[in-house]
Amino acid sequence: MKKIFAILSVFALLFFASSCVKKSRVEEHSTGQTSSSNYKLNLNVPVLAQMQDELVQIVKRVSPSVVTIFSTQEINVPLFPQMPGFDLPTPSIPQETKALGSGVIFEYNPKDDTFFILTNNHVIAHSKSVVVSFGNNEQHRATIVGADPKTDLAVLKVSAKGVSDPSSRVATLGNSDTLQVGQIVLAIGNPYGLDRTVTMGVISALHRSIGLTQYENYIQTDAAINPGNSGGPLVNIQGQVIGINSAMLEGGQGLGFAIPINLAKWVSSQIIKHGSVTRGWIGVMIQQVTPSLAKALKVQNGAVVVQVMPNGPADKAGIKVGDVIVGIDNENINTVQQLQFKVMQTKPGTTLTFHIVRSGKPMDLKVTVEAMPTNPVSVSEAPVQNSTLGMSVANLSPRQTQMYGAGVYVTNVDPNSPAASSIEPGDVILSINNQPVNSVNDFSTLVSEYTKTGNLLFLVARGMQRFYVSVQTK
Repeated sequence: MKKIFAILSVFALLFFASSCVKKSRVEEHSTGQTSSSNYKLNLNVPVLAQMQDELVQIVKRVSPSVVTIFSTQEINVPLFPQMPGFDLPTPSIPQETKALGSGVIFEYNPKDDTFFILTNNHVIAHSKSVVVSFGNNEQHRATIVGADPKTDLAVLKVSAKGVSDPSSRVATLGNSDTLQVGQIVLAIGNPYGLDRTVTMGVISALHRSIGLTQYENYIQTDAAINPGNSGGPLVNIQGQVIGINSAMLEGGQGLGFAIPINLAKWVSSQIIKHGSVTRGWIGVMIQQVTPSLAKALKVQNGAVVVQVMPNGPADKAGIKVGDVIVGIDNENINTVQQLQFKVMQTKPGTTLTFHIVRSGKPMDLKVTVEAMPTNPVSVSEAPVQNSTLGMSVANLSPRQTQMYGAGVYVTNVDPNSPAASSIEPGDVILSINNQPVNSVNDFSTLVSEYTKTGNLLFLVARGMQRFYVSVQTK
């Protein structure tokens, strides 16, 4: 509380000082005379000093847990440049490349005198060797315990031999579920090889997805995160690690992203116990319920099912395409992200009660979670698209039928048609208002039948995605 009070006091004092400066400038402008000789800026220096001391102590406490990671990769480089237009085999030679990143010590095992270190998967991926530097010329070769590309996390194990007071090097891990936008954070790492660089900012947003990994729930911060920071800790004002710095947007100033520490805890515990991550799986593809879909599906929020894997847990439980998952075990599901993480972190063999809405009617289904297969079956293996009014459609070719099962292929979309904002040539229409489309005749019949309702709900396949779109016809 003292830390928070000190920080708030500083902001209040700065605001007061800013107001005074503005007032003096107004007086100067109105009288034509300077008031600087009469005004003296008097900030409460002890409060500033207290805040500064607190930040210094946080950095001193956390910095010993931050390490530099050097990884060496071996890649094959073509011996001769490829000529344009000629796809010919060319000899290659192995070439070593080096990568630099950060990591944080999160566990010490006194029995074998070793550290466990959290970092990003992309820091050590495809590495031939990994070396960890503790500073002061203390370096040890590390072993990769395991990595999880789907969350971009990895765990290293390294000897603590020769490291003074190893237990004091272990970082304190916080609780990322209680974070709030606006909280002050520090990012510590080794950007561009500059050891233990500290930057400060705030939490700018939570639950961000930026398309880098399969499972994303990023903390966004304006604390500077640069190349080499990856794998380092994001720390709160209690000196607790609340995130693992992971990414920055290319060309984006003040746009850094960290993996929540609670996710990192779960992944690292799986890696340490099993060497890999076992995820729960129910065998569905889902889409976020948008405001336009909510109206068509007669729900407020949730995740709509766009694909059910044959013989998967959801299929066995009776979940169908078009069902909207609105809750699990009396916990509301508002986002796709929330559903993904709930299922992912459920132990295989556990039975969950899914609260769904089907055609506007609520119902409960029991689903027994299974372990996610190494390569889950995906129906969509090639680019696909969708269609509606003001478009031309065609029956699927034998090859397309083999890929999609059924549907119609969109060959053209009128730019001025109601569907132009949602449908593209090449889309495959799988259903209309949850009625399957098996042919062009089915398509025409269903469009004619449901156009009078003023709203058509299309299930579309496009690329590797399946999703619903709502098209207004009135």
